[in-house]
Amino acid sequence: MSEYPGRVRIANKEDEEEVMGLCRALWKENGLFTLNENKVRQTLHRAFDRQGGILGVIGPPGKIESMIYMLVSNFWYSDDAHLEELFAFTKVEFRKTKNSIDLINFAKWCSGESGMPLLIGIISNHRTEAKVRLYQRVFSKPIGNFFFYKRNS
Repeated sequence: MSEYPGRVRIANKEDEEEVMGLCRALWKENGLFTLNENKVRQTLHRAFDRQGGILGVIGPPGKIESMIYMLVSNFWYSDDAHLEELFAFTKVEFRKTKNSIDLINFAKWCSGESGMPLLIGIISNHRTEAKVRLYQRVFSKPIGNFFFYKRNS
C-alpha cells in the first residue's frame, strides 16, 4: 500500500499500551461479553505485524484520539477476501470533530488500495441512531441490521 494522504496513520507496536487503553474504553461503552485482554493484544499484533490486520489511528504517539481496525476476512461460503471493520472508536472529547469521517475515509482508502471490498458497520449501545445516520451519509443504504438476544438467568 502507498502512504495514506490524510490524518490517519498506521499504528505500530509502540502504540500498543495506548491503544489497549482505548480498547478498554470501547469495551466499557459497547462490550457485549467479557473482555479477554490477551485476545485483544493478539488481534492488535496481527495489525502491528502486518498479518492480515490494519489499525489506523488519529493523533501522534501518546495522544491518540481515534482508531479503526480492519481485518482481512471472508464469509463462510466463499474464499473471496474482504476487509472487515472490527471496531472504530473515538475518545469522548474528540467526538465533535471530523475524526469519524476521517476514519471512514481511511477505511475506504484501504479498500481501494487493497482491491478488497469493505464491510463496515455499527454495533453500539451509545448514540446508535446518530452513528447510523453518519454511515448512511457516507455509504448510502445499509445491507442489513444486527440484533442481540441474551436470555436472563
